[in-house]
Amino acid sequence: MSISTFYHDIDGFYTEITDFHPEREQDRILLCLHGFGGSSRTFRRLAPHLPEGLRMWSVSLPWHGDTQSDKTSMQLESYTHALADMLKQHKHAKVSILAHSFGARIAAMFALLYPERTSELYLIAPGGYYPPEDFMFRFLGSFPMRKLIKHEIFLRPFVNFLIPGLPEEKRDQTTNALRNIGWSFPAISLKARGELFRLKSFPGKTVLIVGGKDRLLKASYAPKIARYYSNCTVEVVHKSGHLPMVTHPKQIKKLLLKHSF
Repeated sequence: MSISTFYHDIDGFYTEITDFHPEREQDRILLCLHGFGGSSRTFRRLAPHLPEGLRMWSVSLPWHGDTQSDKTSMQLESYTHALADMLKQHKHAKVSILAHSFGARIAAMFALLYPERTSELYLIAPGGYYPPEDFMFRFLGSFPMRKLIKHEIFLRPFVNFLIPGLPEEKRDQTTNALRNIGWSFPAISLKARGELFRLKSFPGKTVLIVGGKDRLLKASYAPKIARYYSNCTVEVVHKSGHLPMVTHPKQIKKLLLKHSF
């Protein structure tokens, strides 16, 4: 399997993009957006199992991987517009999107703003719907927490809860990512802004994938998320936790084949 990496400015973030199977044609692109604490390499275990002919671009989101910026906050609409512009410059008129956890916030906004450019939407344990998740970001972005979380000691409990056993070498970057995501709230949340109802306007196919053993987003909550979309199918990977594309990549391939490719 061949891999290459390139960089592109997306909304002020010098963004790392990993291209899996660059030798394949560009007319079939699966755009991958990882969750909190991940990077463009989060989907690497899925790459060898991609359907024949499918090419995958995986993006390191703000404050993750090798993506760099001096910015301390992001806004869903402007980031999504910039992401769409980047794809247009590379002549990708239409993409399928596979997004996990935090990355699903961006994927949902992309489908909302660019329905004609979204072939299918695959959401794995998506963020932005489950109330406890936004409660945490709201808390981190509130006063006086904005001052307290400048210091790593106040963020460690949250980081350890979200990613147990995080390697020491990734702790600083992950802590910084959580800090800036908190400071970005509510600009990163359709739910907090009362705008989830807008997702009904996306006419394309949405596939909601949840892990049967996920402790962060219970599989039982999936039907509530599905109701925000006009054409949504729920798939449960029963033996998986929060990262089915890492632990069960072959099953994710089967779902891609089942619903589109």
